[in-house]
Parts: sequence; C-alpha cells; structure tokens
Amino acid sequence: MKCKIVLSAIIFFAFTVSKGQSLPNINYQDYGFNKQVAKAEQLFYSFDGDSIEKVEKVTYSFNPDGNISAFENQSFLDDSWAKSKAVYKNNRLHQEIWEHSNPYLNRTYTYLYDKQGKISEEKIRFKDGSKSHIKFHYKNNLLNEIEANIDGTQSITERYYSQKGNLYKEIHRQKVPGEADIITNYFYLEDHEIISYVEPQNYFYATVYQTDAMGNEVSEIKFKLVEDSIAQSKLMKGINRFEKEAPTDNLPFGLKQYTEQTLQAYYKNKDELIIFNMKLFLRDEHNNIIAEAEVDIKNKTITGIGFFKIEYADGSTTGSTNFQHKKLHIFEALLQQYLP
Repeated sequence: MKCKIVLSAIIFFAFTVSKGQSLPNINYQDYGFNKQVAKAEQLFYSFDGDSIEKVEKVTYSFNPDGNISAFENQSFLDDSWAKSKAVYKNNRLHQEIWEHSNPYLNRTYTYLYDKQGKISEEKIRFKDGSKSHIKFHYKNNLLNEIEANIDGTQSITERYYSQKGNLYKEIHRQKVPGEADIITNYFYLEDHEIISYVEPQNYFYATVYQTDAMGNEVSEIKFKLVEDSIAQSKLMKGINRFEKEAPTDNLPFGLKQYTEQTLQAYYKNKDELIIFNMKLFLRDEHNNIIAEAEVDIKNKTITGIGFFKIEYADGSTTGSTNFQHKKLHIFEALLQQYLP
C-alpha cells in the first residue's frame, strides 16, 4: 500500500490526538480550496511497473454557503468505508454524524459555541456510549489553547501568534500516565509547518516547499535530522533566533528563503539531513491541487498518484479522477527537477 491512504480511523485520531490540532474544517477554504467548491472527488492509485491499482476514493460535498455537507471515504483494498453527514442549526455546524463499515467506529460530533459565535467545544460520542471532547480557548480573538480528552488520552496544545496575528509556534503536550508529558514543538512560517521536534531535542523534522516559476507550490519535502549532529545543533540556533524575531514580525527571511537555506544545508550535510518524505503537486488555474504524487525516496520513483476532480459552485469543473499517464510523465519530470 504505497499510495497516500486516509483511512477513516486514521482521520479521527490524526485530528484528535496528533500534532497541530486546530478547529474543525467547515468551510471550503478550511479544506485548502481557493474558490468555492460544490463537490470534490479524489481517487488514489498505487502502481508498480505497469500494474495500476485503485486504492481509495474520497468525496467532499459542500452546501451553497460553501460549508461541508457530507464526506465519504471508500477503500478498494479491503472494502471498508466511512461517511459523514453535517447538520446545521442557525447557519452553524451543529453535528457531524459518522457511519463506518465497522460499526464500532460510528460516532457523533456535536459542536458548542461561545457568545462570539466561535466553536468552544467539540463533543464526541461513540456507539458504545463512551464520550470524548475537545475544548477551544481564545485570546484576543485568536485560538490560543486546545484541550483534548480523546478515549482517555489527554493533551493540551498552546498556539503562539505574532503581533500581526500570524501563527508561528505550537506546543503540544500529551499526558502519559505515570510518565513525563510528551512535548512536541511545531514552528510555522506563512501558514506552513517548517520545523518540529520532541523535547528535549529528539525527532527533528524540517519541511520545505518548492515553487515553480509562477510561484505555485509544486513540492513538499520533509527531512529527518540525525540526532546529536552538527546540522541539528545549527537548527537549534536557528530555532532560537526564529522564536525571538517571529513574535514581532521581524524575520529577515520568508518561506522561499527558508526553503533555499534548508536545501543548501542538505546539499552540504546529506549524511545528517535525510529525506523522509516527498510529495509533488499539479494545480489548476485557481491554484487548487488536481493531482498529487507520492515519491519512493530510495528508488527515486513515483509510486502513487491521487487524481482530483473539482466541481465549483459556479458550475465549472477542473481535473479528473481517471488515471492519466500524461500526468504521470509530468510528475516524473518534476521529480527529476525538484528532488534534491
């Protein structure tokens, strides 16, 4: 199973107990679309040589207000599936009702709001009657703390913003009974995660984002840093500088410069910065992704592609979920160009 898979159980736990927790996705923009969408379909394929296999289909539907109305996920590998239906009251998302091929995973999300109309709590009720919750706290009109208790796993995520309201850091604390908290730090630049590590100085990852001549994002590369290395030591110095300058919006570099500097560090320290994951993207005229490729780093090959079909609210359509060899060849060319 080499292609990107978004299994229903993973969707749930990825949101609730992993890094970078945020508010639930509701509007089409929360899902990364730059123009109002009526429906989006994603069909993922994996392949080995000339053998092509359908892996998974994901469908998002949005209502006339541009908010999520339904979601469906189908795996062709084991015939499992998951789907949700959104219920709105007073133009607010009230509930998301999830059904699965495995009834044990059925659950209902219920959303509560504060006096300012912001989501204050997400209650989760499972089929067996067990309950979990996520609470959202705000400061200066910005989400600054997320408290979660998911199936007995407790965590707190603190979010830090610059003077101009740009998110630059998150600290995620996961409670482990009888042990010290697992504390993970995430750093952001221009709404992109760039660095993460587990305290005190473990599991370092750096992510870069390459763009084409038109400024469209065409690749995402994640590096894993070898622990106790010179590169890791330099990165910590850079993080310390970032934490001093980011709060005042006084950074001497942007995302593009950060990417260039990180790639330069990689070329000089290939034994200390290891490419961990790489994705490639093709976009339509609205800068929305219509194809995404997964890369086998070791063999420098494309091993899976997701093809997307987007139906916009104005009736226009871009992309297709059919497997397109032409796009595969484009990705192979992009891999040669953008793989360091």
